[in-house]
Amino acid sequence: MLMPKPPPDPRRNDGFSWFYRFDHHVTYALLHVMGPPDLDEARDPRTQMKKEYERRKALHEARKHAARAKR
Repeated sequence: MLMPKPPPDPRRNDGFSWFYRFDHHVTYALLHVMGPPDLDEARDPRTQMKKEYERRKALHEARKHAARAKR
């Protein structure tokens, strides 16, 4: 009998590691220098990157506080 696969770990795509932060800052700087001109919010890659960074940062903080609360 086959066992159902467990759902994927939600943390795999929402990490806030030092590599993600470094990559974000480098890519954001490159987009600022060589990227497209300012576009509307829905199409601007810098705005989208900033929103994703803030979302991951908030998720990281929530997980950190939840882990501290378990102690």
